[in-house]
Amino acid sequence: MKQDSARPLRFAVVGVSNTVVDFVVFFLLQSLIGPFAQAAGYAAGTANSYYWNRRWTFKTDQPRQKGELLRFLVVNATVALLTSLLLALLDLFMPVWTAKVLVTVPGMAFNYVLSKVWVFRPAAAEKPNL
Repeated sequence: MKQDSARPLRFAVVGVSNTVVDFVVFFLLQSLIGPFAQAAGYAAGTANSYYWNRRWTFKTDQPRQKGELLRFLVVNATVALLTSLLLALLDLFMPVWTAKVLVTVPGMAFNYVLSKVWVFRPAAAEKPNL
């Protein structure tokens, strides 16, 4: 159970690393591909996220659950779409770096909740109750 109590901290550490990867890729590409840099940065952060959350944050002794990767991709595609749209809107009113920070915070919170309750849910959640 000690592993469960450390999970939010591990998720936060992975989240920070995802954000660093996202921001680095975004700012390297932003002048080259404009708003598409949001998707590229987010994709790089997502790959980092899946690897570390699967291996470290939500690690279990069980093999990957059926549908886990698909659920992960659905959550992250949804967050990417929402943050991209919001970034494009906010970019009209403020500097891009400010807009990027403002869309990242709620995106991370939404991702955490869905990752915990839907993506990396315990395997028993997939078994029907008899």
